[in-house]
Amino acid sequence: MLVNASALGMRFGVEDIFENASFTINRGDRAALVGVNGAGKTTLIKILTGELEPAAGDFHVAGGVRIAHLPQQMSRFPEGPLLDTVCREAGEAARALEQMRVIHADLENTDDCGVQKQLLDKLADAHDVADSTDAFNVRSRAEKVLSGLGFSVHDFDKPMEEFSGGWRMRGQLASLLLSNPDLLLLDEPTNHLDLEARIWLEEYLRKYRGAVWVISHDPGFLDRVVSRVYELEFGELTSYTGNYSFYELKKREDISRREKQAKHQAEQIEKITRFIKRFKATESKRFQVRSREKMLEKMEVIQTHRDPNHMRLRFPDPPRSGQIVAHLENVSKRYDRAVFNDVNLEIHRGERIGIVGKNGEGKSTLSRILAGIESPTGGNLRMGSGVETGFYTQEVDQNLDPGLNLLDQLAAISPSSSEKDLRSILGGFLFTGDDVFKSTAILSGGEKSRLSLARILLSPVNFLILDEPTNHLDIFSRNVLCEALEKYPGTLVLISHDEQLLSALVEKVYEVQNGKISLFDGSFDYYLRKKQERIRSTFQSRKSCSTPGKSPREADRERKQREAEQRKVLYSSQKKTRSGISRIERKLLPLEEKREELEALLQDPEIISDTRRLVDLQKEHAYVCQEIGDYQKAWDELAEEMDN
Repeated sequence: MLVNASALGMRFGVEDIFENASFTINRGDRAALVGVNGAGKTTLIKILTGELEPAAGDFHVAGGVRIAHLPQQMSRFPEGPLLDTVCREAGEAARALEQMRVIHADLENTDDCGVQKQLLDKLADAHDVADSTDAFNVRSRAEKVLSGLGFSVHDFDKPMEEFSGGWRMRGQLASLLLSNPDLLLLDEPTNHLDLEARIWLEEYLRKYRGAVWVISHDPGFLDRVVSRVYELEFGELTSYTGNYSFYELKKREDISRREKQAKHQAEQIEKITRFIKRFKATESKRFQVRSREKMLEKMEVIQTHRDPNHMRLRFPDPPRSGQIVAHLENVSKRYDRAVFNDVNLEIHRGERIGIVGKNGEGKSTLSRILAGIESPTGGNLRMGSGVETGFYTQEVDQNLDPGLNLLDQLAAISPSSSEKDLRSILGGFLFTGDDVFKSTAILSGGEKSRLSLARILLSPVNFLILDEPTNHLDIFSRNVLCEALEKYPGTLVLISHDEQLLSALVEKVYEVQNGKISLFDGSFDYYLRKKQERIRSTFQSRKSCSTPGKSPREADRERKQREAEQRKVLYSSQKKTRSGISRIERKLLPLEEKREELEALLQDPEIISDTRRLVDLQKEHAYVCQEIGDYQKAWDELAEEMDN
């Protein structure tokens, strides 16, 4: 067990954020933390990192447990060449290597035997830490992690300061992964990742030995990564065993149950209240009235689901366009380098097209060319007859005048619309009352996204181009946007890394890669499966490359047996100690195989859905891990005895 929390409470001033929150975090756990904005998710994460002290309850972190946290935003990033910086920031692994370097330098500069002995003891401790964090391979591991997160080999020597904020966040994530913490806390880790990097991260986390807690608005990512969901609502922390889809199903059932209970309670309250009003002045009913008044005082009102305000979005019916909406012939685009060349693409009325690819490959550039914002360097673009284009860019600031308030932003698009009509549209995007007079400059990313979508509604368009429209939207707003786009009758081009949005909307996929744009013959789900298989195979090949033709478990078993044989030969002169080591190894091997068997069962969806069976297996797993730890400690003591 890494962390144990019992009856945690937190308040700011007189306001309770949450209370009686209890949970445990074990090695290998994969959990999501969800809840509406303001529910207390960030506060709970800060308690886990030690930034905040809980106002009530007991909170214990096991000795030696290392915790790493990736926040949603960072105000300061380390500087220096990417690869060197990531290795330098790799937590305890980097510190252990630096400590070893300093100790070696000190050893060269001293002849004092006593000092040398102290330094050697420190060196042994630092070596143990470096070995446990795989620090000696940190540079090669860093190259693999950076490549998986989308960096090229040419980026490794590039200074961190020259990367955009999103790419620097990827570098920070790489440092955290390299540090091999026991508990990894990730706040919206996919915000700055393209589809391929996100799939890579999913596979990395699935193989990760430590525990992972994630805050994310990406249901697809959560479905494939987590096996438990913690929800903060009404100041209470509720645990659901299973992935995010299972949580949603159980949540709907829970909402239905609460609503029935609340309805029954309301009927009871109404009945009791009528009795009190009717007989309050009747002396003979005085005791019954008082009894019912006390009953009402003690009755705890059942709270139903807190339904956050939802964005309301419906695209107006567009005019009809010609059959061919856009035709690109041998289109190329260059800045200081070629972005893409010889693109031939024809878009027909009513098509729903997804454009995918790594960041920096030219997806947004292509969207701006289609929208008429930029001109191609070479080739021709012809728009069809009657085409009215609406364009949403992920750089939302580009289309918004920071000097205008929200009402003026819409009035600039539709000067003939009345203030009442404009207020009505803004209200549908959760801007009410005096919000409409807010300066655009002070809006959050999510508010600017909603405002940009509101501007599109003012002009009925039949060709809609959306570049990363869900980047700053919460799950509720994403769902509203998806439902509105499903009903949109015009032609749609969607540039996105949002897997659920692409799966629900697009019927044709174009991939932008290495300066080419290729039609992918299949649905987005099929495209996604192929990507996952390719990335998964790279993980598998790394794992099995040392023992070709053997399964990972067979290779691991053979490795343990070889190590055991080598140890026996090494210590053959110490008969009694060797006998003890052999006895421990005979007990360790089946225990380690049992642990692997239990860990495989704990990832089985059928087991996860059976709460009683899951708890029993978790207890058995904890017991086996404890046994292994005890035997390994005994083995270490015997090995040290032989060394002496």
